[in-house]
Amino acid sequence: MALTITFRGTYSWWCYDKYCKMESTCPPKTVDVPLKGEWKCFSLPGHHPYALDFAGLLADKSQVCRGGLLRYAVSSVPVSDWHGWSRPIVSPCDGVVRRVGDFWPDRTHVNFFRELFSAYLQSFRFRPDLGDPNIDLRPNIGNFVMIQSGSGFVALLAHLRAGSVKVQLGQRVRAGQVLGELGCSGNSTAPHLHFNLFDQVDDLFKTQIVPFRFHRFERWNKTHWEVFENTLPRNGDRIRVL
Repeated sequence: MALTITFRGTYSWWCYDKYCKMESTCPPKTVDVPLKGEWKCFSLPGHHPYALDFAGLLADKSQVCRGGLLRYAVSSVPVSDWHGWSRPIVSPCDGVVRRVGDFWPDRTHVNFFRELFSAYLQSFRFRPDLGDPNIDLRPNIGNFVMIQSGSGFVALLAHLRAGSVKVQLGQRVRAGQVLGELGCSGNSTAPHLHFNLFDQVDDLFKTQIVPFRFHRFERWNKTHWEVFENTLPRNGDRIRVL
């Protein structure tokens, strides 16, 4: 399932593959899962291993949208039919809002092949000025919040719903505080949350991915929920955060 697509050699974030592929050598940071409830985790081709996507699930259900992924492949599905749509996104840590972007429009309907083609085109169209310190990232990452932690990293939460961001630049936030709602803005092929950590965002073209792990979550093992601490979910895992 493709949610946020990155293509080698193109600008499908801000030169994502060329720059953000570089990984910080610092030990993994421990943060909270920035969601509550049940979700499916995706670590997709083209993404850094420490860049995760989450699509919402209904309790005790395995499908991320009404009608399942076959409907997503053969028809145009309203974003409101995705189970994660407009669900709260929360801060994974205490910190200060370092960057924020809102009011980039969401897709209203999604079809896998149409959105995949659109994402491919957008990855070539996004050619930011390397010397511009105020690059508008929303065409690719959609509406977003970046939280600067006192522990030496910046958390990125991307593709939020237009108009849902509840924090302002420079505002102090606490872990678990609602930042906005899950959306389908920017270069996104379906409603989901993209999450990763950076070492800094003063120079976006020299930023590095910071390894991380989650404090605690539960994973469905086909018969019951199992608690995991200080680790990450795997691609395709169904997880729960209470």
